[in-house]
Amino acid sequence: MPRRKNERGAGNLSSIIWLLVIVAVGYACFNVIPPYIAHYTVQDKMVEVCRLGSNNTDQKILDMLMKKVNEEGLGFYIKARDFNIVTTPSNRRIRLEYDREIKVLPGWTKIQHFKAEAEQPLAF
Repeated sequence: MPRRKNERGAGNLSSIIWLLVIVAVGYACFNVIPPYIAHYTVQDKMVEVCRLGSNNTDQKILDMLMKKVNEEGLGFYIKARDFNIVTTPSNRRIRLEYDREIKVLPGWTKIQHFKAEAEQPLAF
């Protein structure tokens, strides 16, 4: 059986490097995406409780938000003092700012600043 010149049966070094890059990107996504999902889940809860009627006090709203924060496993990063709740007779505004350390790859961590704001008219 004749052998072609270009066929050696060996793997390319560039193929191995690309495989390592793809694995690193997948691992980074596995570490980076869940903090963002948890943040947006808390942000959705902020919008939901922002619409509640004026019979709910700011402390009751804060308790609901902190319950959601703990459900999402963000209690280490978000404290009650990070929320700013302002209720007027016609609307409610909730602001949240916090920092979270995200491990992107082994040996590489990033401090991400998250910010969320919700403002909705009150339900009567």
